[in-house]
Amino acid sequence: MRLEQTPRPQQGLHVNARLVTSSTILHLSSDEFERAVTQEQMENPSLEVQEQRICLFCGTPLYGARCPVCGHFAQQYPSSFVHDDSGPYSYSSAASISAVWNDHQQVFYDIDNYGFMDADGDDDFDPMARIATDETLAETLLQQLETLITPADAPIAEQLIGNLNERGYLDIELEEIARQLEVPVERVEYVLHQLQTLEPVGIGARNLRECLLIQLHALSEQETPHPLAAILIDQYLDRLGRNQFQEIAKALKQPESDIRQAYQYIRSRLHPFPAQLYRQNTAQRLGGAATYVRPDVIIRKHENGFEVELIEERRYSFHITSPYTPGTQALSHTQQDDVQNYMRQHNERAQFFVDCIQRRWRTLRRVTEFIVDYQRDFFEKGVRALRPLTRAEVAARLGLDEGTVSRATANKYALLPNGRLIPLADFFDGSLGIKDILRELIQSEHPKHRLSDDELARLLNERGIPMARRTVTKYREEMGIGSSRERG
Repeated sequence: MRLEQTPRPQQGLHVNARLVTSSTILHLSSDEFERAVTQEQMENPSLEVQEQRICLFCGTPLYGARCPVCGHFAQQYPSSFVHDDSGPYSYSSAASISAVWNDHQQVFYDIDNYGFMDADGDDDFDPMARIATDETLAETLLQQLETLITPADAPIAEQLIGNLNERGYLDIELEEIARQLEVPVERVEYVLHQLQTLEPVGIGARNLRECLLIQLHALSEQETPHPLAAILIDQYLDRLGRNQFQEIAKALKQPESDIRQAYQYIRSRLHPFPAQLYRQNTAQRLGGAATYVRPDVIIRKHENGFEVELIEERRYSFHITSPYTPGTQALSHTQQDDVQNYMRQHNERAQFFVDCIQRRWRTLRRVTEFIVDYQRDFFEKGVRALRPLTRAEVAARLGLDEGTVSRATANKYALLPNGRLIPLADFFDGSLGIKDILRELIQSEHPKHRLSDDELARLLNERGIPMARRTVTKYREEMGIGSSRERG
């Protein structure tokens, strides 16, 4: 019996490196795509990139500091949502908060309202001056809040956000807003609750206690907080600010070491002033790799229907230089051949890179145009007219692979004709219409009788929408709406 090598035919899947690169470029977000173009331009001498100055919000060509159509500045992304891969609670707040915690005189209560900075001053046309102002935060909050409330509640949202002080606290009584706008105070409370679900977490709180409790509640969805944190914030915040750990321990009949641990947990995980945290994170990201969510496609309404426009297609144009460069006559034949081979390789690389970009644009346009045509009722009548649609259906209709459609719509955003910015993935979310009905039912409930999830499920079933209670609970939590007890 001998051991010897014998050939055996085997079948295996070998993925072409070019296909992987093409798929990767298709999957990139707008900000990642921008960095990829910049990097390729720096590394490849054969690639020439011409960039048209356009408004990254509406796609209008820019000839000055301000967009003539939407009014936004050239280097500002006011409707963008700043993301951080490390998560909303990854900041190191201990250093910034310790001085405040140790200030026994204020104990977080001596809060002045400086209001929002006036944008009509000398720096009105200075884009860098406006990036760090509170106006950017206000615009960001308005953009987010518009997706959670009805257009009729927009004046309430503007009043609430306009009355946030420089630290992110609400500096006006809800009754006063209700009186000014002649609306029930319950409507103001509802919009405020929606505002308090936005980032930075804790925004819209009326005092420090409420701010920290909002943050603690949000944090509890990601991890198990310290068991004493909630009661310390709710009942012993003033003593905690004065470092009266022994007295708190006696009152709660808990070891003083546990009180100190909970205190350290609060200091390290929560931030007392969300607006200041927003400005700190924005300032840090301005010098680093910030990721801004801005529209990839713009959907415009015309007399004959809707038109799809790609921001990147208007912004970039690519040219590939000849691989044969002049000025090499003084070199030897060997050196000239090396130079020509070098340029030829980079020429092929540049051509492949541009081909991948063109494929990205063609695929994104085809998918978006199909979605717009398929969801025409959504654009004309609203979210309740959104038709069920899957990526597999789009792929079958367009003759594409389902993974291609998934990559084309991932991390991509569309600017709707009404000015709202939504992810392309929302067009595949069949629950949006149901959530809109659910929001309407909750808005119309009597203040003295908040509808439970069982009652909401029953009302939806009466409207011909089969819905289990646990599904109602899931949708309500995804919308950032509290339970009937929390709304009461």
